[in-house]
Amino acid sequence: MEAQTKILIADDHQLFNDGMKLMLTAEDNLQVVGQVFSGKDVLDAVHRLQPDVVLLDINMPHLNGLDVAEKLLKSYPTLRIIMLTMYSDRKFVDDCGRLGVPGYILKNSGVDEVLNAIDTVLAGNRYYDPKLSKSTPPNQHADDSFQKQFQLTKREIEIISYVGQSFTNDEIANKLFLSVATVKTHRNNINLKLGINKPADLVKFAVEHGLS
Repeated sequence: MEAQTKILIADDHQLFNDGMKLMLTAEDNLQVVGQVFSGKDVLDAVHRLQPDVVLLDINMPHLNGLDVAEKLLKSYPTLRIIMLTMYSDRKFVDDCGRLGVPGYILKNSGVDEVLNAIDTVLAGNRYYDPKLSKSTPPNQHADDSFQKQFQLTKREIEIISYVGQSFTNDEIANKLFLSVATVKTHRNNINLKLGINKPADLVKFAVEHGLS
């Protein structure tokens, strides 16, 4: 009997996670060995369950999927990771390519495409969703992702983006038609929410999260 491919599903939306498990277990050659719902739990699950493939969402609580993928690829270089996400943002796609993530598919894909991606990466090849377009704006989902994860307002995200591009408070105020005092207030609120004390740390946050 042919050995089954072991799959770990990492997605914080229980309904989607369970639905994906149901679809994959219908395939004789696949075995879902685990489900996790938080980024911080993925590494431990991989260590315990030794999956062949991890289906990994980008917007995960506690540790985002990009950080998880980077850690996994360093510790388990033969592990096949497929990003299964709603985010078609060019920044995320490029980051995954840079990290060496072999698979990237969108959540609006059919089960046949998911199976095709699994087969392709297991064969040692790269599979990036053909629906991805190079013309996709780099931050098209930044607002909803970071509002949810860090409780930031749209205005605060906007200001973080400008800080990441090295704009001064005066320049940000001019661009957003705000007073400098208002910009400073927003920045104080941002620092409190993110636990940041230094301007350089906010620049680093903007860069690491694709907001600059």
